Amino acid sequence: MPLNVVSAPGRKTSGRSMTTPVGIVVHHTASSAKASESNVIAMCIRGVAKVPGPLYNYLIGRDGTVYSLAVDGLKANHAGRGNKSVLDRMMKGQPVSGKAATPGQISANSRLFGVSIINDGLGQDIPTPQYEACVAICASLCDDHNINPLSGVIGHSEWTSRKVDPTFDMHDFRQAVVSRTSNVPGLTRLVIAEKPEQEAALVAALTTPKEQTTDLTFPGTLKRGSRSESVKLVQRRIGSTPDGIYGRRTQARVKLWQREWNKQRAYTSNALSVDGVVGPMTWKQMNFRDIDLDWAPNSFFS
Repeated sequence: MPLNVVSAPGRKTSGRSMTTPVGIVVHHTASSAKASESNVIAMCIRGVAKVPGPLYNYLIGRDGTVYSLAVDGLKANHAGRGNKSVLDRMMKGQPVSGKAATPGQISANSRLFGVSIINDGLGQDIPTPQYEACVAICASLCDDHNINPLSGVIGHSEWTSRKVDPTFDMHDFRQAVVSRTSNVPGLTRLVIAEKPEQEAALVAALTTPKEQTTDLTFPGTLKRGSRSESVKLVQRRIGSTPDGIYGRRTQARVKLWQREWNKQRAYTSNALSVDGVVGPMTWKQMNFRDIDLDWAPNSFFS
């Protein structure tokens, strides 16, 4: 699904500038599920209570549209106070260590992009196009600003213990971001101390040239019970844990992906069968490229 970025009506054109960005914080808005998208966008540009807008750099609607809330280079007030140790790990290229244990005391909005999905955080579903757009904009920012997804893409709850967002698994999310980036930078800064015996393999995997050429060949029908590297590709595309085993969870996520794709398809395109099976048509619309064959982070940091 192509990345669709539009300028939000009334987006911020002036304010404090960012310095060199080192990371991305992923959020949900915690807005009411009954609120209209236009009202949520306006609120995020305007700001709330004592926090002036923009509240994020990018906001993602349920249909996968990415709204730019401010001109490039403008700081957003999104992360609040967090942990210096988290920022230090980003700066050193160390893999994200998980949820923050303390609230933290520093502010780093000038160094961190804020990306948020519109979601109430109280059990509201996250449509596949919205999730994939969040992955895509983060991957684009990583490429444009030389950010390593393994160390530089964090959830709000990984910045400060005060927050719980987002509700989806950030380990899986970072895997998906890596699969969409054209380059994973900062090899010399990656922490190898945890598994020094894998240093050579890690560097070799990350330095292999990534060429985006033709679509990957259909490997044959994938369905419940299938076990293969192709299943891992599908699982990464649908935001599931890429263990290579096509089980009930993968089947359910594929059905959701097919259903959401049908909602977004052009009227001239044939609808996909919502059967949880990856046949030739579903494989084609998942639009796998050579870049998707590249290394997945849990091979080394799981």
